[in-house]
Amino acid sequence: MNGRRSWTKLVLLVLLLLAGLSVDGRVIPPQWDGGSASPRWTVRPMNVNCPPPSCITAKDLNTLWASPDATQYIRCRPAPTGYWMVELKPCAPGTLFQFSRQTCVGTRNWSSC
Repeated sequence: MNGRRSWTKLVLLVLLLLAGLSVDGRVIPPQWDGGSASPRWTVRPMNVNCPPPSCITAKDLNTLWASPDATQYIRCRPAPTGYWMVELKPCAPGTLFQFSRQTCVGTRNWSSC
């Protein structure tokens, strides 16, 4: 029974954080200056269940890979050693990377893998 209570508390904590509340009940104010830039994320959208990045085959090299943080993506690039390495790239402000479309899309059009 004690494990169930801990699990319930954890789920409640996650829901409060997703709703924009801190643990002590105060609202977390958005970090936005009101200008043309979009507000910064309080809780960043996450890409889940996406394939892990790989830079081995020609298809891999031409694929953009999802980062766990949806505001970024991963691409393969040549390394000085002659092999390939992964490089983390940001999406434009206000967009999120969608693996199925292979591009950064507006937040309303985004879905995880």
